[in-house]
Amino acid sequence: MESPIRLLPLSHSNQPCSISLSILDATVVRFAPTGAIWLFDDFPSDEKTFLQKLQASLIQTLDHFPQWAGQLQWVPFQPGRTHRPMITYNTASDPGVEWSVVRLAEPITSYAPTASERASQGFWVGDAFTQNTFLSQTRLALANLRDYEGLPSMTIQVTLFEGGGYAIGIKLPHCLADAQALMVFMQQWASACRILHGHSDSIPPEDKFNPIFDPSLLDTKASGDINTPTPDQSLIDKARNLPLHRYDWWKTSDPAYPPIMIPNTTNSKPPPEYLTNAPLSPSTPAPWATWDFSKPVSYTQIHFTGTELDHLRQQARTQQAQNQTHAQISRLDALLAHIWTLINQARGYDQSKEKVYLNLSLGARARVDPPLPDTFIGSPIFITHVCSSGEEICNSSIGETASRIRETIQQFTPDSLGAMLYDAGLEVAPQRLWQGFMGQRHTLITSWLRLGVYGVDFDGRGRRPRYVHAVMQKMDGYVNLDG
Repeated sequence: MESPIRLLPLSHSNQPCSISLSILDATVVRFAPTGAIWLFDDFPSDEKTFLQKLQASLIQTLDHFPQWAGQLQWVPFQPGRTHRPMITYNTASDPGVEWSVVRLAEPITSYAPTASERASQGFWVGDAFTQNTFLSQTRLALANLRDYEGLPSMTIQVTLFEGGGYAIGIKLPHCLADAQALMVFMQQWASACRILHGHSDSIPPEDKFNPIFDPSLLDTKASGDINTPTPDQSLIDKARNLPLHRYDWWKTSDPAYPPIMIPNTTNSKPPPEYLTNAPLSPSTPAPWATWDFSKPVSYTQIHFTGTELDHLRQQARTQQAQNQTHAQISRLDALLAHIWTLINQARGYDQSKEKVYLNLSLGARARVDPPLPDTFIGSPIFITHVCSSGEEICNSSIGETASRIRETIQQFTPDSLGAMLYDAGLEVAPQRLWQGFMGQRHTLITSWLRLGVYGVDFDGRGRRPRYVHAVMQKMDGYVNLDG
């Protein structure tokens, strides 16, 4: 392994800039990092030349993402303001993006089968894929919600396989980028690299991949003044009537609260002066007793063909018509209903009166008015949920459950989003509340669909990656969709 180095944008200046992150960025600061790993079967040229072009194009690309080479930290205390993260960049002390190159003694075939091999089997048990092999182990800034000085906001590891082929593993704090923002970066970087390989026609349209980093654009979508000393109770009520969990990380005295999480919880709290004369909003005790961290969790990738998805949607729509419900069910709605039903049946809840939850991670870009561009950089996401008894979900038709899912998603209109942002913007520390959960009675869905993860091409030969892995720890009840 070569010693890691830090890279700065090509046009790095010494004109310091400090920007507070958005309301929703602040709510996800405790989330696991955003990251992905791309495996490619071979090089387009000799190894040394390829690595030089890969690094040079990365430095060029960072011109469009200078904040990711900067210093992530907490905003200094401001009376009456929210405890948020901020990014400072274009300074002499910018930590830069960590770049490292690692060489493995095993061939790429030892780590993942091809996409066609995985699809032909219908499923792939990926427990042997050790994601940390392909990721830098350098701590990210605010990884423990406290330490940040000198720590990078982004790490990139290039892994070289015996016999050819390489992997690119990227990781950065979730408050700086969701999966969509990461893919804007990846497409920019891949395009710049293709140009260095002689494919000048690969320059993307200006509006397609032009990143917009302006967190305040999202904050302006709040329905009221988030700095007001007299909050609008009607907007607060509207927000709190939406299907959004309010599980409280700070209630460490809750039954079965995991001791391992207490240090980060302590670090997430703002200085005492923030909390003086600032009452905390209502919250819900998290059901920690339903999440057994000691149980082993397996990672399996299941492949659904387009024909299978069409069949699920048609089945759901037929059942929907019989029940005279009107929400337009999509293929995704039907698939989620199918998966959630099977999970609850496998958990033995077909006669359970207790509540079960399908937690859905949704994007806010297209749900505000006017919508934010697809290239808006940040983490404008939130988590809603569908709730019912285990018995009801296990015994309902796919059409009934898919209708529940669609009707839940449809509640998040621009008006509802405005109220939700307003309420979250009034929180003294938005990261205190968690809208999701996992464990035996919760299923958490995240989606990388339609982001083009398999369309990343660094050399212009048009060869799809062998495998793309969304970085996430194996946790009970977590489901990621890609395609």
